[in-house]
Amino acid sequence: MVPVVLWWLLWFLIGASAWPLTFTIFRSLPDHGLALARPLGLLLIGFLWWWGGSLEVLPASRGGAIAAWGLILALGLWLARRSDESPWCWLQRHRGLALFYESLFALAFLGWTLFRAYNPEITYTEKPMELAFLNAVVRAERFPPHDPWLSGFAISYYHFGYILLGFLTELSGLQTRFTFNLGVSSWFALTLLAAAGLGWNLWALYRPERLRAAWAIALLSAFWVSLAGNGEAILDLAHACGWIRDAGFWTWLDIPELNEPPSPRPWPSCWPPQDRVWAWWRASRVVRDYTPDGQHQEVIDEFPQFSFLLGDLHPHVLALPFTLIAIGLALAAFQAAQKFHGLSSLREGPALLRFLQNHGPPFWALPIVLGGLAFLNTWDFPIYTGLLLAAWGLGAWVAGRPRASFQWEILGLGGGVLGLGVFLYLPFYLGFRSQAGGFLPNLYNGTRLPQFLVMFGFQVLGLMLWLLMEVSRDGAVDRKRWGRHVLLGVLGLGLMPVGLLVGLYGLARAIQLPLPGAPVELKALEPWVYGRLLDGEVWVNGRLFPASGPWVPMLLAGIGMGAATLWERKASVKAFVSLLVLFGAVLAWAVEFVFLKDFFGTRMNTVFKFYYQAWVLWSLALAWGMGALWERAARARPLLIGLFGSMTAVAALYPALMIPIKAEFFARPPTLDGYAYLEQWAPDDRAAIEWLNQYIHGTPVILEAPGWHGISFQPEFGRFAAHTGLPTVLGWAGHEHQWRGSYEEMGRREPDLHVLWESSDLEETRALLEKYQILYVIVGRTERQEFPPEALRKFEQLMDPIFQSGETVIYRRRE
Repeated sequence: MVPVVLWWLLWFLIGASAWPLTFTIFRSLPDHGLALARPLGLLLIGFLWWWGGSLEVLPASRGGAIAAWGLILALGLWLARRSDESPWCWLQRHRGLALFYESLFALAFLGWTLFRAYNPEITYTEKPMELAFLNAVVRAERFPPHDPWLSGFAISYYHFGYILLGFLTELSGLQTRFTFNLGVSSWFALTLLAAAGLGWNLWALYRPERLRAAWAIALLSAFWVSLAGNGEAILDLAHACGWIRDAGFWTWLDIPELNEPPSPRPWPSCWPPQDRVWAWWRASRVVRDYTPDGQHQEVIDEFPQFSFLLGDLHPHVLALPFTLIAIGLALAAFQAAQKFHGLSSLREGPALLRFLQNHGPPFWALPIVLGGLAFLNTWDFPIYTGLLLAAWGLGAWVAGRPRASFQWEILGLGGGVLGLGVFLYLPFYLGFRSQAGGFLPNLYNGTRLPQFLVMFGFQVLGLMLWLLMEVSRDGAVDRKRWGRHVLLGVLGLGLMPVGLLVGLYGLARAIQLPLPGAPVELKALEPWVYGRLLDGEVWVNGRLFPASGPWVPMLLAGIGMGAATLWERKASVKAFVSLLVLFGAVLAWAVEFVFLKDFFGTRMNTVFKFYYQAWVLWSLALAWGMGALWERAARARPLLIGLFGSMTAVAALYPALMIPIKAEFFARPPTLDGYAYLEQWAPDDRAAIEWLNQYIHGTPVILEAPGWHGISFQPEFGRFAAHTGLPTVLGWAGHEHQWRGSYEEMGRREPDLHVLWESSDLEETRALLEKYQILYVIVGRTERQEFPPEALRKFEQLMDPIFQSGETVIYRRRE
């Protein structure tokens, strides 16, 4: 209990320290960004700590962390003294709102901490990698931290989130085996609170005279962003209990494991399904892609509740609270743009900077926050910079300013944020190597409409009802113009797959590529474009577009155009909500046509990253839209109660059904010790890990069983490096390949590792120990299973045993 209270207190103090700065940055929002103070404070302090550690001005330790925290506190107090309104006096007047926010954070944090205590294992999926990064940050003497799975190299991945969690670990004095799990629960609470704060602000700006409703919108925003699941849970229940027994329906829906004929049992014995201990996983794989010859291609469609249930601290999760800060900055910019007089040229840029300093989010905060998104989860930087610029332009437009007066502002802001956003995080870019290879056309994989609605059905239903309600209001919208734009969008943007494939077919014919047989095959159309660009048929089911049909692009084009056409020439936050709808639609629409070329060669990661942000944007808009529907459709409120209640209940089924399964029905004694599982799985290894963490300081190189190429997600490889942060010669080689975009270095090391582990030659081994500066060799259960005993005995001749627990021995190289 003491670590939990200490961790909560630490968050409280960070939020209090950052409150004066937050009050200034979000001055144009009704709550002055109060719900965003904690994550904003952490980002600003972490930014200073990281720069200090990179320049070796501040130590990458507790002392440096305290110094960075003190600088942010001093800056905030200085700004508070200069402010026309004291942030502390404002807080006193709005103590009810502050208590509401604090209660939300505490309940979310304590509740999710309790859940994590029943499944605290830091193992499987991506957790070993994330633990390795966190331990490397804590063990690092300077930044960037070393790569624990590739000795001699720094981390080549977006790892700012691990630096921020490492900062909290240093301040708390707790061990990473606890702070990893506390990090999961606190990031959940930060996300929930930030979403609630945005919902409260959106409604307070819309109806300042009806602030009581803002509290309900805040709770709905928190629910839809952080707690709601997609529609898979109700389908899982229907399949397990036999509510839908038609095998053809499940085959048509084609969700993994649900595409098999049901074997129903009566309620309630049908749940939980006895053979599906990973039932909670399936909701992240409802979208299915296939090659033209019918081979399955995996697609990831995570959403926040799944991510927090899984418990991985991957970059997309660590970035979540900060993307919500970016949305808050976009909302603040939308408000500020309505008051600015405009620029006639870029030479008047200083006037814009002065205006932002006094009336909007100060310009200096924009590149720090938005640029930090690239360091947290690189995909988010362009997305939310685009949202900020669009919000500024929309705010100027709804205020009645001509386009010529704000285009220079958008150019200046965009250039400044992008340029400084890169410059302020330059050390990260200098050491970053990416697997990304540009965008490629998505030629035969589209999302099927039923699967898209399983993923986004709640948002689509709620947002379409809101759009139709707005159009139906007398005089609110030019209905003919609205219908014309929506129709043009649906036809022009929704049917693009047909035009794209027809164009490629025509190009292939024009350059006389061989197209043998019927149906047509387009093969080897410039290998640099797509490896095997169209290694299969473009004719699918007799149609010149993907088998999924154009229905999802048409739906998204209709929603996006319908939202954009609602923009009115009057200052209203409704325009900003419609912008969130449009941006979410564009992200989901884009993956129907293009994807980012990466290690996997499919659109898996592009769908994953874009759908994730679309979920956040649409969920905020959905919560606000539900409030607007309730307010406008007074006569239909009995119907809305049933509709909203049903949507919320079905969306809540995912956490309600899956949390007990993931927690193994709370049958074990609770603990936050993420290493406790080792006591049963490998007690001797745990003893060695504890000894290394207690007695080995600095970053000497260790040698343990490597994760050869093709071996990933197996926690027995690279385990000592992951649990201690000590660099090993090679950990998960496949992950290193992804992070660095090349297998050159790992491929160079593999032959040497075969010698180290499989050869009995003492001289060769001695030379390689020297080459990689290996100081410690660890021989445990995995090493004894993987390598010949006679090869392992050579370490007894070359090195001194300094620790032994059962079959696990740590050897130290003789000087």
